Amino acid sequence: MLNNNIIHSASPLVSIIMPAYNCEKFIADSIQSVINQSYQNWELLVADDASKDSTKKIIDSYSDIRIKRYHNSENQGYLKTCNKLFKLCVGEYIAFQDADDLSDFNRIQIQLDFLNANPEYALCGTNLTLMDEDGFSSSCSIYSLEHDDILEKIKTGTFDIIPNSFVFKREVYDIIGGYNEFFDRIGVEDYYWTWLILQKYKMKNLPYSGYFYRFNSNSVTGNLSNNPGKINSPKILMHLVKQSIELGNDDLQNGNIDKVKQYLEELNKPYIEDQSYYFHYVAKRRYYEGHKRLAMQNLRKAILKSPFNFRYYKDYIYFLRN
Repeated sequence: MLNNNIIHSASPLVSIIMPAYNCEKFIADSIQSVINQSYQNWELLVADDASKDSTKKIIDSYSDIRIKRYHNSENQGYLKTCNKLFKLCVGEYIAFQDADDLSDFNRIQIQLDFLNANPEYALCGTNLTLMDEDGFSSSCSIYSLEHDDILEKIKTGTFDIIPNSFVFKREVYDIIGGYNEFFDRIGVEDYYWTWLILQKYKMKNLPYSGYFYRFNSNSVTGNLSNNPGKINSPKILMHLVKQSIELGNDDLQNGNIDKVKQYLEELNKPYIEDQSYYFHYVAKRRYYEGHKRLAMQNLRKAILKSPFNFRYYKDYIYFLRN
């Protein structure tokens, strides 16, 4: 019989957090990609967020004692569920695994090897492989690898990171905390969180594609729904980054949340006053992301909202032909 204390001292425990909502098509593969890791001293903290499909049933079918369930009785959203799981982690390191994504079987081992060999780093990410909803790969990222380059890119509005791929020292969470709840239901909380981390801790992106990111039209980032906050959250993010660069702190750090809310309301106003404008924006975004079907769906909604806007018909013909 193996001595658990020996295992833990030789192989630090990695806490992997996985919020899950309505992902019955993908959750089993995602969990299996954790189980299949070459590095085996992990705990998987998974929370079904009151799914309306069989996600919870699939999660509960696993008997592996390393899989720990912390289901929500009511829907809390991705951000709040992540924060709940952060607090429950007991590992020396923390990692992410989204419920519709996959990890290369060597991902955790490779990232831990880097962090152990380079103690001046507290955070390690990887490049990613993009997948469609059916799991077919389309392209791989080519991110900046070094801390200073990553930081400089962020200052210009380019985030050369995929936070889902991070493995980081527990100390980072103890000092920085979890996601800021201002971003609840609108996204980019992970990018703002990373920006705060990079001002205190050193990061490295590894050149290999260890994380497989699936475009899921029903996920937090994939489903833009009729929520202009999701469109404008990147602008809020860069507003806060610029404040931090110029002033040393930003409005969220200073507790001026009402100022940030007011700014978001101003950004949202045109989309709320004219919903066709919103759907047209989403259509263009989806088209240039390569999701033509979703682009056409949203453009049809824009036309229904504003049938006399001939620009929408022009774009519809262009999308149809190209």
